[in-house]
Amino acid sequence: MNSAIASPAPADRRARIAALEKAFAVLELFGPEAPELRIADIASRAGMNRSSAQRLVHTLVKSGWLRRDPASGVFALAHRAGYPAHVYLTSNQLIDLVMPLVVELNARTGLSCDLWLLDGGDAVTLARVPSPAASLALTPVGSRVALSEAAPGRAILAAMTPENAGRHPMNDQTAARIIGEREAGYAHDTPRATEAGHVVAAAFRDAAGQPVGAISASGLRNEAAVHEIAARLVEAAARAGDLRVTPTVRPANIEPNARYIWPLIDDEGDPLAVTAVAKGLHLLQFFHPDTPLLSLTGLSRQTGFPVPTVQRITDTLIGLGYLEKDERKRAFHISVRSLDLLYRFQMGNDLIRSLWPRLIRLREECGLRCSFCILDGTEIVHLLHVQSRPQPAFRTAYPGRRLPAVSSSGGRALLSWLPETEMDAILSASAMAPGTPYTITDKQAIRSDIIAARSRGIAFTDRQSIRDEVNVAAAVPGPDGRPCGAIVVSAPVRSWTAERLEKEVVPLLISHARGGLLLG
Repeated sequence: MNSAIASPAPADRRARIAALEKAFAVLELFGPEAPELRIADIASRAGMNRSSAQRLVHTLVKSGWLRRDPASGVFALAHRAGYPAHVYLTSNQLIDLVMPLVVELNARTGLSCDLWLLDGGDAVTLARVPSPAASLALTPVGSRVALSEAAPGRAILAAMTPENAGRHPMNDQTAARIIGEREAGYAHDTPRATEAGHVVAAAFRDAAGQPVGAISASGLRNEAAVHEIAARLVEAAARAGDLRVTPTVRPANIEPNARYIWPLIDDEGDPLAVTAVAKGLHLLQFFHPDTPLLSLTGLSRQTGFPVPTVQRITDTLIGLGYLEKDERKRAFHISVRSLDLLYRFQMGNDLIRSLWPRLIRLREECGLRCSFCILDGTEIVHLLHVQSRPQPAFRTAYPGRRLPAVSSSGGRALLSWLPETEMDAILSASAMAPGTPYTITDKQAIRSDIIAARSRGIAFTDRQSIRDEVNVAAAVPGPDGRPCGAIVVSAPVRSWTAERLEKEVVPLLISHARGGLLLG
């Protein structure tokens, strides 16, 4: 369960935009306990009148951060609310360097292994490599625990100096426990304290020698094996510490696929739109894995907003905790708090929760990375992924990853299920900038492949959107016969071909993709 998030440093209230603050307060109403809300609920819970709530919700829906169910009229978080989290995860140097150790630990122990980051008084999950035994229930990134409440947090506290650890609230029993865990070098929760079996965690340090995060292993049921698992965990944490990394931001090493910028709401033609909210959400999409650090002038140039407007938006987002400023570089970047909205979206979405067990089982059967994507205009968006068994280089498709539909197996599988007029409209509107040297840009050839995928029931791509991957995907049918998304299996080209995928993986993939209708 997410604990309360520490408030960021106060900013000058006069420089902040009240409407944008209220919009994020509305977004934060949604989550596992309240996945769907009506306008009356939103107004009541946010403490605002119905008219103000309607205008804010209208703007959030048109911006793609909320969605409205046309049948029931209720609102829920939409996948675009998770986009900032994707930028944070993909451009975070700490994840890039430490996650290979977590993947290796998962392979050596068979347990669920997580990477945690210290954030104020909380430990936050940055990435997870699940085990089949312990992970059929969705456990997305972005979950938070107070430092004193669980093994990952206590491991971080134990790595602090007693003076620094004492600044965090804890009772006498927890303080005594941390002293013992400091001597042992790891923290341990028994099955009595957690549903995940035994949980062990060890902290690692950053370049300045300060505890910055922790690695945990969970799902162990045999108490006699705790010491052995803890020894491996401590070793992994020590190796992470040797890297001397910090959670700094840097451009991600991903293929330069064409980017689509969602247009700014036309407030002159839409009297219900709240201009300040629309501009604030529009600005956030210019942060990208390729450009995670942006200055005031850079944001002004890209958005077309005057510098004073950009200044007020960034001041507001810093005050809310969704942006941070790198004072040395005089630039802004997405903060770890963006994971909170991703967590709320995933935990509140029935489709995602029901698909998670399918991905876990499929990954166990084929050993390859499995993900789930949906169609959004001319792009696909990955909403879930389960990491493959260790590869020499760690790669993943973090939630929020966007790829051109026409160049991805998931996109082609989805397009093959649409009426031809709809398929042709998306193909016509698609930008054909090559993402890799192998990307096919001939739209007629792509159309022929999509038509062939319609008869095969699956779609393949070979290094089309990611240079060293071959992929196969199958659409997941929704209750109305339209695809609600696609399951994708990704494999390294050095050891896999489309022919091998068809022989060894496609029967498994089809079984899980067609294994009963899901709610869209």
